[in-house]
Formats: sequence, structure tokens, C-alpha cells
Amino acid sequence: MNKHKLAKNLFHYTLACGIAFFCGVFFTFYKMDQRLWDETINKAWDIEARALNYHQKSCYNWQDIEIIIFGEIQE
Repeated sequence: MNKHKLAKNLFHYTLACGIAFFCGVFFTFYKMDQRLWDETINKAWDIEARALNYHQKSCYNWQDIEIIIFGEIQE
């Protein structure tokens, strides 16, 4: 009977710690990146990364890419 109680307590503590860990990770990522729910938030590194990772084609030059991404030529 003692082993059964120990296993039950171990299960309950493991479950509680797992739920606490999941909640902590979830709320941390929620605070870090709220775009999961609000896609209208543009962050500066997103726009820069989009410009740097834009597909290079022979019909585009860098000024065209700046106009497409930023709306104006960056100085």
C-alpha cells in the first residue's frame, strides 16, 4: 500500500510540475511574440529580414526591393 501511495504522489507532483512548466513557457512566448494573435504588429527586424531575404532576380535591383519592402528608397 505504501508503494501505491508513493507512486500516486509522484504522479501528482510530476503532473503539477508539467502543467506549471507548460504555463510558464506558454506565457513567456505570449509576451515575447504577441503576433500569434495580432498579426498587424510589424516589428523592425521582420521588415529588414524581408528585405535581406527577398529573392534576387535579374529584373530587380536593390532600389526596387527597397521600394517594394519599405515604400521608399532608404538612404
